[in-house]
Amino acid sequence: MEGGPVAGTPPKRLVRRDFGLALLLAVAQFGLHILVIFEAAKWILAADHWLIEHLGRALAAKVIIFACFAVLLGLHFMEAVAWGLFLWHQRLSANLTEAIYFSAASITGLGYGDVVLASPWRLLGPVMAITGLLMFGCSTAFLIVVIQKVWDHVL
Repeated sequence: MEGGPVAGTPPKRLVRRDFGLALLLAVAQFGLHILVIFEAAKWILAADHWLIEHLGRALAAKVIIFACFAVLLGLHFMEAVAWGLFLWHQRLSANLTEAIYFSAASITGLGYGDVVLASPWRLLGPVMAITGLLMFGCSTAFLIVVIQKVWDHVL
């Protein structure tokens, strides 16, 4: 790695590049997140009547809620892995496992602090946390709407 003005300090252009790529990743992930939520909503609307007809209202409701939960769980896991791959690819983490652990702790808002990035990349943790919490908020809102619609139709 190239040295900056102080020994061991990365050049500003490298830091700007990494932060720019991180912001692009955050925007891309949020776009994918919204796309998946809308696709799940479309699937629910398309499969609703078929599920009720073949499974009954109560079981169809459980299947719909479980499917939404599973899709969102997988999506959030993939987002943590994507951040981990980014950190590892940019050589900001010693290994891939540590990078995924750090990104998962950051996007969930846990942020234990047992694994931290070197300065000046430490600010990527809060960037991950902000985008992660926004995506968890969207997922929560989506699940609430789904559960409310299911609740209205089952009870």
